[in-house]
Amino acid sequence: MKTGKKPILWSLIALVLPLLMVIPGLNIAALLLMLVPYTVLYTLLNRNSSIVHTLAVLVIGSLILDPILYLSFSCMAIIPSIVLANYYKKGLASSSIVPKMIGLVVVMFMLGLLMLENILNISIISDMSNYMTTMLNDVAAQGMSPIAWSSEMTDSFVTIMTSMIPLVFFIMALLVVACSHTIARRVVHAEGLQVTAYPKAKDWRLPRFLVFVYFIAYLLELTIDPTDGSFMTLAIMNLVPALSIIFAIQAVGFFYYIADNRGWAKVIPFLIAFPVLLLPPASIIGLLDVAFPLRKMFSKQQ
Repeated sequence: MKTGKKPILWSLIALVLPLLMVIPGLNIAALLLMLVPYTVLYTLLNRNSSIVHTLAVLVIGSLILDPILYLSFSCMAIIPSIVLANYYKKGLASSSIVPKMIGLVVVMFMLGLLMLENILNISIISDMSNYMTTMLNDVAAQGMSPIAWSSEMTDSFVTIMTSMIPLVFFIMALLVVACSHTIARRVVHAEGLQVTAYPKAKDWRLPRFLVFVYFIAYLLELTIDPTDGSFMTLAIMNLVPALSIIFAIQAVGFFYYIADNRGWAKVIPFLIAFPVLLLPPASIIGLLDVAFPLRKMFSKQQ
């Protein structure tokens, strides 16, 4: 068991992060680091000590902020953190940890949305829909729309946008896991627990079956009505852009491979990564890298 000031320090950080969730600007940083303190506590302390620290944090935090709100934010961090800490103790590699944690954090975001809606009566989806509807109607009423705009078009647009919330959760989970795992891994590593680092960017390789999943989902997307609201439509509409993001990350790895193969300066693939991640069509490079032996073909040219 670890003793001294460090567990208390991490408990204080765990206490503060949910409080920052309600402060605009700071809430983004708090979200990205939400898994770090509890992961460190549950990795370095034994079970009983971890529970004591957690209960102390929850009690104090509930006295400062609305208890239901504070406990909701905290549970969204505690449950994935316990899982992540267990992965660390089992010695799983980062390449195995990250995809599992992204899926778990997405589930936690969805559960958090349900809790806000059913317990606190805060409907984010409804508020967002009303805001977009009002904005679009105002634009149409002022004649600022470049095309003839109708209420049916507004309803369709709002339906499509709210249907993309799972994709937003996926992107948020990707960022949360990447940031929290990077920091937490370094902290527990400094304390003597070995956790395998991420593979180098040039070695990133996605499984080939994702190419088939992407093409099937893409073909199905061409046949669906994006406004029908069915589960299948919702899944396909979110799966295609989510896979595009994953293939864009693979494309970044491909450019790092080229830079390493050609002996380019390390800053070059780093600069290339930004437009690759920001421009959706660039994901085709990552898809081709997975589907075909582009790297072998490139190596033969040397």
